[in-house]
Amino acid sequence: MPYALYSANAKVSGFTHYLGEAFNGGIIFEIYKGSDGIEHGLIVAPTETTDIYQTTNVLVNADRSEDGAYNTNLMINSPAKTYVESLGTGWYLPSIDELVKLFNNRYYVQKGLRTNGNTILSLYKYYWSSSELFANEAFTLVNSSVDLRLKNEICIVRGVKAF
Repeated sequence: MPYALYSANAKVSGFTHYLGEAFNGGIIFEIYKGSDGIEHGLIVAPTETTDIYQTTNVLVNADRSEDGAYNTNLMINSPAKTYVESLGTGWYLPSIDELVKLFNNRYYVQKGLRTNGNTILSLYKYYWSSSELFANEAFTLVNSSVDLRLKNEICIVRGVKAF
């Protein structure tokens, strides 16, 4: 898929949206044109909470590194899932690859979040992904570094949504 470089408040030729734009209830952190010729992308929720990944040590095979919606649908006994689903239709816990992409475009996201009076992303706190590795551990991201945390630890939960 072709990707384009963006600057905040600037549109790239052929694209309607841009990184950091407030759109569809969130802030755009990924955008591309699909093989269908239509713009697609990911937005991050304007708010976050802290909670645990799961209340029981059960491996549910939420192991896709690139598909947080798939992983989130598999999660059970999960306060993190409950929170992101409370945001509305289509919101889910990002996969580890989606979370990395969010932090790679943090510059644009922070500008968009701050401009709109939203909660900015922390550099020093652990963010849950929906990607698990073991019955008792799932992937997190802190300061752009991937890590594993126990599922009963409290980390930040931030929803994303595809468009």
